[in-house]
Amino acid sequence: MTSTYQAWLNKDREWIGAYCSRTRKSSLTKVVPLTLLLTALVLGGIGLLNGGGVSGMVTGIIGGLVFGLVICGIYLAILMPSLSPARYTQKLEQSVRELSLNELEREQLGTEMLAALESGEGVVSYQMVGPKSKGTPAQVILTPHYILQEGSTPYAVLIRLSDIAEIRTGSERKIATTHGGSSKTHHYFTLYSIGFYRKDRFERGLEEDDLPDSAMGFFQEDLRDDVVKMMRDGGLRVTSAE
Repeated sequence: MTSTYQAWLNKDREWIGAYCSRTRKSSLTKVVPLTLLLTALVLGGIGLLNGGGVSGMVTGIIGGLVFGLVICGIYLAILMPSLSPARYTQKLEQSVRELSLNELEREQLGTEMLAALESGEGVVSYQMVGPKSKGTPAQVILTPHYILQEGSTPYAVLIRLSDIAEIRTGSERKIATTHGGSSKTHHYFTLYSIGFYRKDRFERGLEEDDLPDSAMGFFQEDLRDDVVKMMRDGGLRVTSAE
């Protein structure tokens, strides 16, 4: 018999699996053919312009296809393992292990998460749109005893509410760098956050002004505010540090 905790993990795997399947399909039906076409046209054109005539163009096209296959092979070898639903589930399980939950607590977690997903209450779903994001699906789920952000960086942030003494919102200017060939581009953006401060932080040598023990980040302020509203409606006290 499947435990409630495992049933939740299975449902979560289906959720992220739909995204993985769409991305794999798009890569195989769009990215790969376009890459092969582009490399064939470029090298075929070079063969023609270099005075090789039709023969040079054909040779260039064949060479372009071979070169394109090599590029696509490398691309797919990197992409496919990263699009395994099991890989995302492992990250979710890691966030659970960090709380050191016993079997009864894991069952409670699974029960509450499934109930929230079924009712739609306590769930904010969105898509990651921002620097270095890949349009992955994301969600924040609030239950009576836990809150989970999934799909951001880190992939899963799971908080046991009974551990938390204070919750604060904040914002910070950030910079992300993307590389393209020999050039790199700097992207400046504001990261909007919800910080969670544990009850035992002073016992662990942390001060009030130190960074939160855990945090959830958002690229859009209104999205962060939607999550804060959901938390307040759920009875949580959230203060602003901005």
